[in-house]
Amino acid sequence: MNSAPEKNHASPSAVASATENAGNNPEATVAKNSGLPSNHLPERYIIKKDGDERVLTCLEAPNLSVHIEAGLAFAGSVARKSPGGTIFLDGVAQCEPFMDHERQVYNLDHHEGCVRAFTLAACEQAMVMYMKGLDLQRREWNIFANEPDIDTLLAIWILLNHARIGRQDSTQRRLLLALVRYEGVIDAMGLEHKDLCALPPELMRKMQRVIDHLRTDELVLKKEGKWAKADYMTYTAGMLHKIDQIFYKPSDFVDYLGIEELARIDLTDQRIAAVVEAEMGIYEIETHLNKLYGNRLGVVFLKKGANNYTVRQMDLFMPITLDTIYDRLNFVDAAVRYRTLTNKWGGAADIGGSPRDTGTRLTPWEIVQACREGVCKPDLAQNAYRFALTVALVGLIVLCAHIVRLIWDPAQWLGLKHLNPLWADPFTGFILTLLVATGTSLVFIARRRAWQYGWSAPVGRQWWLVLPAALVGALAGGLWSPDEWLQSKSWVDVALIGVLGMPLAAELLFRSLAHGLMAQSAAIQRCDTRWFFSWPMVGTTLLYLVFFSTLYWSNPIHATLSSLSGILLSLCGATLLSLAVGLVRERAQSLWPAVLFHMLAAAAAFGGRALM
Repeated sequence: MNSAPEKNHASPSAVASATENAGNNPEATVAKNSGLPSNHLPERYIIKKDGDERVLTCLEAPNLSVHIEAGLAFAGSVARKSPGGTIFLDGVAQCEPFMDHERQVYNLDHHEGCVRAFTLAACEQAMVMYMKGLDLQRREWNIFANEPDIDTLLAIWILLNHARIGRQDSTQRRLLLALVRYEGVIDAMGLEHKDLCALPPELMRKMQRVIDHLRTDELVLKKEGKWAKADYMTYTAGMLHKIDQIFYKPSDFVDYLGIEELARIDLTDQRIAAVVEAEMGIYEIETHLNKLYGNRLGVVFLKKGANNYTVRQMDLFMPITLDTIYDRLNFVDAAVRYRTLTNKWGGAADIGGSPRDTGTRLTPWEIVQACREGVCKPDLAQNAYRFALTVALVGLIVLCAHIVRLIWDPAQWLGLKHLNPLWADPFTGFILTLLVATGTSLVFIARRRAWQYGWSAPVGRQWWLVLPAALVGALAGGLWSPDEWLQSKSWVDVALIGVLGMPLAAELLFRSLAHGLMAQSAAIQRCDTRWFFSWPMVGTTLLYLVFFSTLYWSNPIHATLSSLSGILLSLCGATLLSLAVGLVRERAQSLWPAVLFHMLAAAAAFGGRALM
């Protein structure tokens, strides 16, 4: 943004003259010198939600978040250990002022641990730090305050307007320095020592009028007894705009776009992804984005409607392309079900957009979160941790099912002399326990992302190609189909327990719950991708082998008579069957084809046993 010629800015003498003519309203200074109404300045300060907390930010400094809460205070030891990028203002940190440049934690204060008369006020400390070269653009900053008095307000204004202050001409900057110095002396030593600011008497008198003007609302609230219960956040936003009206004029904002940041996240130590909203196209705002973010912006999402976004890779030298990010977005977006080839995130390697037909169902925060997940692949430790959690949950469910199988006796529990053999079978209790425990887990875990756990209609047809592999795995002994159990049951019981019940329970447990948990941070196949063995598919296969082994060795006949070759053949069959239905689960993007294949495989296995 180019500054206007110096003659158009308010000089100290102009401030004096205009303020004298305008009474006690310094805002008239801007109007008089610019020839435009002061209320034409844009509202740049917004209050938004950051989780459960409200934060204030400036549209031109979206990486700075201001937290204001009455009575907010941190012990000195806590303040010094705060996360990097923290600035405490005027009494929030209960300790001496300090500057930790290594961690970038600062306490701008002149209350405790210092000689107040010899220490600059918070607004002066903020100005000195800025003029000494504090970089406020390259990272996230959190600014904490507990009362928006004039000293604190000026400090916040300086920090949020650091970019514009740097572009001010010398006359305008001297006017700001005069106000900051005058307020600093008054705040530190009292009005009776205001001469120590060393300003010319006339300018000092005008600066007092500016401060009186800025304190008008504060004094009214205090007089009415409402100051302690005031909404400090809203008050601060209004006061910052009031300060704008003193130091800016409408012509300073001729190229202002009002780009609003909706969400941001760190991709790497040097790059971020951000979701922004503006009324211009992605190429038109590129220059303004560079002003806001410098070279930190790696990927930007421009909101172009309620659910539509354009995405652009700003840093073409990042070690990834948008194709990786599209893949992750398509996985987490509930609007993407691949009914058509166009209704998905996609485009070129450096620019693209959200699903065309329906738009996205993701929030701005979910978009940048998915972007980071696409860029930052989980390491071995993360995969191992998630696998361990999955093993623990699946193991607990299977253990409960085996315990129920061993104690299953519904006739005695219900006091019945006769009970249908189907309900008396211990494996009925085993299956019911698996279904209830897995279903309960899915209700709590999968309710927000049901599609991630396979609860959607199948798409595509390529998955039918793996049906022969599933059948071969079953015929090789890769699923539960004991001969002695088959010989003692009617064909109805075999169909309900062996062909329908056990496959359904196993697929819900492994291809829905376990697979969905591991897919949270891992790439999987879809109907339009290449064929490969994903980590969730391999992980669920390992779990299925353990599950199959517990069923296999729980049979005394198997435990005593099985040969080594028979055991190996069954394990190979179980591996082949599990990988086959895993491929179906991912290619169809649905649990139900996997259930169908497992049932068909069970029917083939039991049919083969019956014919032998």
